[in-house]
Amino acid sequence: MKIAELKRLPDPCGFVSFTQELNIQSTVGRRLFLNSDFLTDRPSIIRELSNTDSMLAFIDKEHHKKDVASILLLLSEVKDIEKTLTNLDSNKILNDIELFEIKNFSFTAKKLLEIVYRYTSNNELYIEGQKEVDFVTFDETIRILDPENSGIPTYYIYDAYSEDLATLRHREQNETDSEQLAEIQAQILDIEQEIRSSLSQQLKPHSNDLLTALNNIAYIDLLIAKAAMANSFGLCRPEVSENKTEYIGIFNPEVKVKLQERGSKYQETDIDFGRFPTLITGINMGGKTLMLKTLYLCQMLFQYGFFVPAGRAKIMIMSGILFSFTDEQNQLQGLSSFAAEMKKIDEIIKQISADHNLLILIDELARTTNPQEGAAIVSATLEILQENSVCAFITTHYDITTSCRRLRVRGLKENVSETANNYKSTDYIRNLLKNIDYQLINDTSGNTPNEAIRIAELLGTDNRLIDKAKGKIAH
Repeated sequence: MKIAELKRLPDPCGFVSFTQELNIQSTVGRRLFLNSDFLTDRPSIIRELSNTDSMLAFIDKEHHKKDVASILLLLSEVKDIEKTLTNLDSNKILNDIELFEIKNFSFTAKKLLEIVYRYTSNNELYIEGQKEVDFVTFDETIRILDPENSGIPTYYIYDAYSEDLATLRHREQNETDSEQLAEIQAQILDIEQEIRSSLSQQLKPHSNDLLTALNNIAYIDLLIAKAAMANSFGLCRPEVSENKTEYIGIFNPEVKVKLQERGSKYQETDIDFGRFPTLITGINMGGKTLMLKTLYLCQMLFQYGFFVPAGRAKIMIMSGILFSFTDEQNQLQGLSSFAAEMKKIDEIIKQISADHNLLILIDELARTTNPQEGAAIVSATLEILQENSVCAFITTHYDITTSCRRLRVRGLKENVSETANNYKSTDYIRNLLKNIDYQLINDTSGNTPNEAIRIAELLGTDNRLIDKAKGKIAH
């Protein structure tokens, strides 16, 4: 699916919003980004990652800073002239605006690509997959559209194109008779249209090279933006893996930035998985849902050719990603949250029957029904996922007896009660979050953590409720 299509859909995991951080300079670069596809072939993904890596190394060098600034400035001046070039290739006579667009583009593209190709030619910058552009194209285009050799990108139909035109324009300025003036102006219009037709014919052989240059520039723009984003957010280049995905120090960039703005520290975590389902349990506020959304974000970034938010990463290529999140269920058709969730799970089961190479992310499955039936639904779903050897994660608060791989959020740190009680009531939430260890650990107990009352107490909940709840548990 193209990114332009994703922008029209809900964005529960933040992929679309995160990629809006890309600082793309040109409209043609933005178009290329929106037309980017979800990549499923290894060579294409490796090419994108390698090109981004090369560009990141290039823009990071101090002695390249001046030229990088020049490239960015020139990119901001590039207009998307694809439609104009299509008209040219279709033997249409270009109007003055279209001729100006081609002239202006030729001046800008020549300057920009001269800088870029200077570095690619001496191997200081490596960009795989770009077609070569013959600079003769720019010289010829400029010669055709700048007959007076002015060296400026503005355009009009010059007198130099036709002696008759120059003569008629001179007469037009001095003619006082209205009928004669109208006749002169009609002749001028005819000659100007003949010149436009001639210019279009002269430019047509260069249309393909100009389109190649436009596409190359769009890719350079997107590549710089991807490299700059990787640098800004501390993203890493992932390796392509066959049978195991592994993240060391994975983080959610949006949440990390928000925490840093508040003076808090984000705890990066490690996680790995293969072609089997994993059950994640843990305390409320333990980051289970955030982990699923971050896994989705990383897989999407990887398969759209971006670096990912982690210290190190090895990632399997998936055919697609299917998810069910409690905050994205669609109830517009009059369905309850449970009915909407079951429809989503039904779709997932049908799709994994046809394609096992999917990443499945299910948050708090069957949370809105009673614990006995909810646990049964979770167990049944796990068994189906296991039978199909699917990469999957399910988060739950239910006690599940089905044999499967289990991870648990480590949870509250020791002595958290004493630590938290030293704070004012207004800081309960912030300081509780500081005292949660978000690391995922292997869990063989089969039981979910029982810390809800303790968390409620640490949040400053009324003691009458806490005491009554503890009494219920005791009995």
